[in-house]
Amino acid sequence: MNAMRIVGLGLWLTLMVACKKEDDVSPCLQLEGTWTCQSWKEDGQEFLGDTAFITSTVLTFKELTDDQGDNTWDIMYQIGGSESIIGAYVVNADCDEVVITPKGGAASTYAFTVDGDQLTLSGSNNGILFDMAFGKQ
Repeated sequence: MNAMRIVGLGLWLTLMVACKKEDDVSPCLQLEGTWTCQSWKEDGQEFLGDTAFITSTVLTFKELTDDQGDNTWDIMYQIGGSESIIGAYVVNADCDEVVITPKGGAASTYAFTVDGDQLTLSGSNNGILFDMAFGKQ
């Protein structure tokens, strides 16, 4: 009978260790990586696509140190070629807002959510409402 209890206890401990939930990764850290834009709306109008103003865009958030990191934002336009915007980003303590500041440019603040491999950014800049959706590469 004692042998059965020991075996049962051993199996129970094995299951408890094997089923231990991994620590959740903070949304701030989930922001790191390269994201391909799937939708870019300004005041509700789609600006991304083959026949739209922006044909493609990729946003890369480099490693976050404390609450800040570097980023690059590559944008390809229908007319006028492309641009690569290099800058920095800062996240707030609640990990639901990011401020993106291009070198030599003005900061833009976006509310963000990360759900698996999907990132959404929304905010207002110069009176224009932005809603962007990205997929992780």
